[in-house]
Amino acid sequence: MSHIVMIKSKKPEKFNYCKFGTYTDKDGRLKELVDINGNKVSGYEMFQAITTLDIDKEYDNRLYTFLKNHPLIRGKFIIEDVSKQEQQNAADSIKSAEAITRASTLKDKEVNDISILMGLDTTIESVLLRARIIQLASSNSEKFLTYVDDIDKEHRVFLKKAYDKKILNKVNGVWKHNTLNIGLTEDQAIVWLKENGDTYALLKQELRGGKTKKSKEETVEKVEEHSMRAGSAISQIEQEIEDIKKQ
Repeated sequence: MSHIVMIKSKKPEKFNYCKFGTYTDKDGRLKELVDINGNKVSGYEMFQAITTLDIDKEYDNRLYTFLKNHPLIRGKFIIEDVSKQEQQNAADSIKSAEAITRASTLKDKEVNDISILMGLDTTIESVLLRARIIQLASSNSEKFLTYVDDIDKEHRVFLKKAYDKKILNKVNGVWKHNTLNIGLTEDQAIVWLKENGDTYALLKQELRGGKTKKSKEETVEKVEEHSMRAGSAISQIEQEIEDIKKQ
């Protein structure tokens, strides 16, 4: 398999001729071109705006090594590694296909969560939201896969939702729970949530609109207190009735 490299003039319409002679590199070493027979030559003459080399071939590899750091290359020519670019394009296509497939099979909740992380409007119809996610997966597969594979995805989504609902807030970039600093960065805030699981559970319950454990206990206490007062009042009424009967 060939490894193709192209040396291209930046201004091909004006290019006519260029000779790359012997030169001294940045370390002060003399660089000379050696032909296939091991003989030193005065340099390389370029007659066309584009020179194509197969650096898997011995002489082309020597010529590429000689030219790539030549002073005339800088500013006037572009070195394009065609084979490397093709490999990168192939890798990008495979990654894009993977991202699109995964975007297409996300559950509705996952679509919503990824949309929140990517800053999309989650109030639109679910089918349109999924379509946007698929489009982003196609155009920026690496970013999409980073979000999908993030092991802290659940916590990041929670932070954004909690911030929007003012359950958590940020002051000068610092994440805060009431007056408590929980992290200078999002990652530090996530560490705090993991280390304070009980509080995290209560905050999630609050985010869902439910009562926290504390408020439930307070409610139970109030009900019990009310029942005791009602029972006392009933007992008092019963005693008064008994007193009347005795008169």
